[in-house]
Amino acid sequence: MRKVSGIIVVVLMMILGAYGACSAVSPFSGSVETALALDFSGASFAIQSDSDTYCKLLLRYTTGGWNFKSQSTFGVSGFITQEFDTSGTLGLIVLNSQLLFSPILGSPPATFTDNKTTSGTEHKYDLGVPYFVDSVTVTSLTIVPSGSIWRITASLDGTTPIWTSQAFTPPAIAPIPVGVVARYITIVAQSGASLTQSAVTMSVSSQSWVTTARTVSDGVTLFGTFTLATGFSSLALGVMGSHADNLPVSGTVYFNLLPPDCSFCFDRFEGSFGLSFGCIKRATATLRIDCAGFDELTFAVIGLDFGLPDITLDVTVSFSLTTKTVTLSPLLTLPSNTCLTVYASLGYGPDGAWEISGLSIYGLRFMYSWDGVSFESLSYVDGLHYVKDTYWEKFTIKSTGDSCCGGKLTFEVSTYFQDLHTTLFDWGETEVDLSFDVGNNMTLSTGLVVNATGLSEGTIGWSSTW
Repeated sequence: MRKVSGIIVVVLMMILGAYGACSAVSPFSGSVETALALDFSGASFAIQSDSDTYCKLLLRYTTGGWNFKSQSTFGVSGFITQEFDTSGTLGLIVLNSQLLFSPILGSPPATFTDNKTTSGTEHKYDLGVPYFVDSVTVTSLTIVPSGSIWRITASLDGTTPIWTSQAFTPPAIAPIPVGVVARYITIVAQSGASLTQSAVTMSVSSQSWVTTARTVSDGVTLFGTFTLATGFSSLALGVMGSHADNLPVSGTVYFNLLPPDCSFCFDRFEGSFGLSFGCIKRATATLRIDCAGFDELTFAVIGLDFGLPDITLDVTVSFSLTTKTVTLSPLLTLPSNTCLTVYASLGYGPDGAWEISGLSIYGLRFMYSWDGVSFESLSYVDGLHYVKDTYWEKFTIKSTGDSCCGGKLTFEVSTYFQDLHTTLFDWGETEVDLSFDVGNNMTLSTGLVVNATGLSEGTIGWSSTW
């Protein structure tokens, strides 16, 4: 019954999108996007999850400098998310507000647990669809060399972080507050280190409301962010500016509204002050105070040039009540061009980043385009980086031209290779994607995935804008 209801919703959204695309007098702009993904790997085909089979309806309305947006997402599980966004100005104040509902999660905060045992520079966890992430608990972690620094990032696309945690070292730690809407949670090892095992528990809210206000005067920015969620609520008030030689200065006070752990709901304070002295053009001092009092004072220099070509150094000195920690993070940046890119990392000796022992080339990318056709090859050879899942190499050919019905036609073939020695040339799988425009407002798409067992996946999609 649930699948039948989902199909009905998809059909209704397609009809609504087609009507919107043909209507020239609609006061709204928007789009509708649908996708159906089938899994053929079993004895019979099955409809894939909400992240691959969905219908999204987006409506926008603009008036008097204010923008209003509504996005509804449906999947095989039912009503996935409903998002409302508002942005505009009141005098000198810029306001942004987002209200997100996730009906399938229910009322209390939900938790997702997962683990990974593959070796790599990062472990990426996919929630399937964007949710408001309350916190992440790393229940176990193995990193080589032991004691190396790692961080957690949150992103919507799996690539561009919208939130990054402070630096940590093993062992596992208490829940890390996040407080942003994200789909991907990634544990990232510092340069020269690798993760071999991790396990996480991710807490997400079914309802969240985030509102930010910002005003700028004489180069000084005042801002505030109010967050109210099922399992996370906070208020942040801050100021940003600069002083001599454009050095930054900022300070933010965070309040924990639910439940309060300290007097006046105080959670923590973070302040940064830019410094310049001698040959060091820019350093940053950061002070952190929490509910218990002084937490940490950190001095950091980013991108320090110490005479080695293409190598810079990030230096961090941190003071807590009982410890002092010095962290060195060498960064290798090789020159690149539009055709050939070489990926390399620094090798460390027994003393870690204090001892640079060599240079390791771990990847190579080649790209070339000619008359609407592009070719790209990407290969990783260190057993830590992958182009997709556990595939270490990819070849892609992409062609773009004019479609028969107006607009563009795009055809793309990607072939992946593995390291199992079970198929010819160690071939893993091939993806074929085709999309073409119908007029100026509609796009049709389809895709196939073929591996050693035959046809593995198939997708069809449709989108329209008005």
